[in-house]
Amino acid sequence: MRSRGRLANAGRAGAEWRRRAALGGGQAGVGMAAGSEQGRGGNPGPGCGADAAGLRRRDMSGGKQGGATLLMVMSLLSLLAMLVLSSSQLILNARLQIANAQERRRAEGLARQALSGAERWVLQWDGLNDMESLAAEPAKLYGPGAPFAPDCHGTHGKGLCEPTAPPEKQSQGGVPLLHPCGNSREYELEPGLPQWHCPQGVRAGRLTWSNPRYVVELIDPRFGAGSGDPARLYRITVRAWGHSRHSAATMQSWYRVGAAGAGRRLGWEEKTP
Repeated sequence: MRSRGRLANAGRAGAEWRRRAALGGGQAGVGMAAGSEQGRGGNPGPGCGADAAGLRRRDMSGGKQGGATLLMVMSLLSLLAMLVLSSSQLILNARLQIANAQERRRAEGLARQALSGAERWVLQWDGLNDMESLAAEPAKLYGPGAPFAPDCHGTHGKGLCEPTAPPEKQSQGGVPLLHPCGNSREYELEPGLPQWHCPQGVRAGRLTWSNPRYVVELIDPRFGAGSGDPARLYRITVRAWGHSRHSAATMQSWYRVGAAGAGRRLGWEEKTP
């Protein structure tokens, strides 16, 4: 009986020990599981804070570098835009200079053409009006009511002037002498248009701003008389334009008409307006 009691007590003690061991192992497993959960992300460990701060510093450094790069790109784009604008302005100025030079050459060519035409007109007019005979009395050739008047509008119409001031600098009533509305003669490159609103409203032609204008001065009615070969010395001044009134060219020649009715240019020059 006693041995049986001891065995029973030993069995109960072993069962109790196994039960307690089982309970202790479960708690340890729970603790280990909780620790593993904390390691996986439940509660960050002490190294996780340092890693996050490093990431933030790298982000801030990357942002500063990106801002500096953007500023540099914007500066380069601004410089490029300025270069493009400057180049465009230079191209426009060059084109304008070329166009002005072409207009100037056109006006000079028309002035030379008109000067030759005016000389032919003078030669014809001199013969038709028997200037060789009239030259014997020079006083009758100048003044109001004479062929060559001070206002360049005498008995033979506009454009015949008594020599006074340089024609290219003369004006009457605020209108330049060599203007489409002035007291000058017209050299018709094309049929002339009537000027209704002078001098502001000049009606431009199809080929030029206006047909060339010219005036004739009798400088010396007995030129060369001392040498036994008297002649008339005329000064002819012409102004021509391109398509613009600003592209004007003024030329002047000295033209000799001899006793036999032969005309000859003695010289010419370009005048500044």
